[in-house]
Amino acid sequence: MNKMSKLLAGVAVSLAAITLLAACQKKEEPGPAEALGKKIDGAVQEAGKKLDEVTGQTKDQAAESGSKLDGAMDKAKADAKEAYEKTKEGAKDLAQKTGEKMQQAGEQLQDASKK
Repeated sequence: MNKMSKLLAGVAVSLAAITLLAACQKKEEPGPAEALGKKIDGAVQEAGKKLDEVTGQTKDQAAESGSKLDGAMDKAKADAKEAYEKTKEGAKDLAQKTGEKMQQAGEQLQDASKK
């Protein structure tokens, strides 16, 4: 073997050894900052899920309250309309009775003036 072949063989063996050592090297555990970062990420994701859940519940409750309020408003309108109609009829009856009484009083005055 000539010098060049020996040199290339040495370089090839060295590269193979370096590659094997790098592949066999133990992976490092995450450092404290990385572990803390992962915990924070998990907590933020969990908080986001809870917030979405609570927001959904709040929307559902608001929709239900809105429906109940709409129902109550519709009933109040119907009750108010019914009360208005009854009051209107009562006022008509009262006006008619008052008119009849005034007519009777007028007739009695006429009769009294004839005597």
